[in-house]
Amino acid sequence: MDKYRLIIFGDEWDVYQTSYKELIDNPQIIYLATFRPKGLLGQIQRIQFNPKLNRYIKIPLKQIWNAYYLRNVKEDKLCFLVTEHWLRYEQGIKLLPYLRKTYPNSRIVCFTQDLIKTITDQYTQQQIDIDYLKHYSDLMISYDVQDSKKYDIAYHPTIFSPISIHENKGNCYDLYFLGRDKGRLPLLVSICKEAIRRQLKCHFLLLEVPRSHQIIYPGITYLPHTITYEENLNYCTESRCILELLQEDASSPTYRTWEAITLNKLLLTNNISIKSNKIYNKKFISVFHDENDIDWAFIHTSVPFAKGNPYQESIKPDSLLCFIEKELDIVLNR
Repeated sequence: MDKYRLIIFGDEWDVYQTSYKELIDNPQIIYLATFRPKGLLGQIQRIQFNPKLNRYIKIPLKQIWNAYYLRNVKEDKLCFLVTEHWLRYEQGIKLLPYLRKTYPNSRIVCFTQDLIKTITDQYTQQQIDIDYLKHYSDLMISYDVQDSKKYDIAYHPTIFSPISIHENKGNCYDLYFLGRDKGRLPLLVSICKEAIRRQLKCHFLLLEVPRSHQIIYPGITYLPHTITYEENLNYCTESRCILELLQEDASSPTYRTWEAITLNKLLLTNNISIKSNKIYNKKFISVFHDENDIDWAFIHTSVPFAKGNPYQESIKPDSLLCFIEKELDIVLNR
């Protein structure tokens, strides 16, 4: 059976750079982190692709860049993995029709790693068109179980590459959270209050919360901008337990889960569905419905993995490639 070369239309966001690192470093795989060329070409394209400008003047010929991205590709049998960063610009760049027409012997996979209802096309300002994506792709995958059922598409969790980070000699914090409000601030404050009452130290970082919405409390810090993913991972290593709070309607593990598994940390989560996931182990993952349902003894007394965490294998990037191979009945060159 002929092997297909994998080309990933990814993202330069540092979270993607970390989670996809095993694939990025693989010489058999092409990873396109951005559609923006360097130098003068990039400045020209920046104007041409500008969503705000295109609402007033529909600047033509955005599709001509598609050939530029793949100018060094000579193979005929390819498997394209298109992530949501590119899907957000699809109605302008028309990448999927180009791939289908130019590489008829190839396979196209679309992978959404956020709730579909939150993924907005930059040009139409509407939710991405699922029927359109299904029409041009051979396989469409969601990271979320409920989304996969709702839109009748495949499910596979997000991936996470092994990471090398300096181990902290001790835990500075008992409970760590990083994220935006998304309606979760009252719950975070309640958890923080009870944790402090129980003499636990919280380190909750809330991103880009308007000053008028902020609730001031010890252990909660409001940041006006995001932090680097490396900073986040360092905070994870300094913490005994990572707190995961799903946004409304989400039903699958987030990067907080993968960080806990990869860094051998405890996980406190309101993701009820994780109990049916193969990565679930009540020794290391505690699930709660609301702030009155938290097992505080879990944070106080549970011991995380020391070494040899067996769940790390199941979240590596290779698991996604194996899934694609099985669904499309192909072999990827890796």
